[in-house]
Amino acid sequence: MASRPLRKPARGAVRKPARKPARARLPKVPLRAVAARLGQALPWLLASVALGMVAVAGMHLPRVLDGYPVQAVKVEGVKDARRQQEVQLALSALVRGENFFSVPLARLHQEVSDLSWVAETEVRRRWPGELILKVQEREPVAIWNDTTLVARDGEPFQALDKYNTDNLPRLSGPALRLAEVMSYYHSMSRILQDVGLGIRAVGVNARLTAELTLDNEIVLVVDRDQYAHKLRRFVQLYRTSLEADQRALVRVDLRYADGMAVTWGDVVAPQNKPDERV
Repeated sequence: MASRPLRKPARGAVRKPARKPARARLPKVPLRAVAARLGQALPWLLASVALGMVAVAGMHLPRVLDGYPVQAVKVEGVKDARRQQEVQLALSALVRGENFFSVPLARLHQEVSDLSWVAETEVRRRWPGELILKVQEREPVAIWNDTTLVARDGEPFQALDKYNTDNLPRLSGPALRLAEVMSYYHSMSRILQDVGLGIRAVGVNARLTAELTLDNEIVLVVDRDQYAHKLRRFVQLYRTSLEADQRALVRVDLRYADGMAVTWGDVVAPQNKPDERV
């Protein structure tokens, strides 16, 4: 097959150059979008830096903290060496091996608050190496059934071996009637104070009949019925005649509606009767 002759371009015609393929253009990213992306990445970057710093600090922190030991533990508000020693023993195990920053204040507070004779506790650090412990003690006002102390607010607590109890009145009675016996004791004490008499011991039976031993060894017996009136009658007679009598007053029974029975010591009453109705 014969080849076709190439056509010559017509006169005056201009051949257009072939177009070059256009280069791919990168999309333009707005500046705000760039800033937004940086803003999203920045927290993660900072967090990574912070974690790195924490890791480095964690390696060296124990060595640094060892330079701040607990130098002293001061206990304020504890008045007796026996109670002071109990606090120190309670704290020693928790403070041992700790530094000024790592010592567990919450556990220290709980440990001391759990002591039966402690009413309130406050624990704090004092720079550079002290722990300050402030304690408010329970104040005992009586001994109950020879086994328990009674605080001023009427609450019983176990700490007989931690207090000097020589001057505390001894109360005894049914185990579940402490509140009534304490109320009884306080009321009778106020009445007897008018003539300078104090109560050393009170024994109360199930019917709340009380036997009082006063600080001058006189024994008073009074029942619950109108006991305040009967005690005031005794106080009046004691002030006017009983106190001045030369005989030793041993016992006074106030369980009478219109009088009282008096027992004297040393010299007995007339007719050799140990008891005398007044």
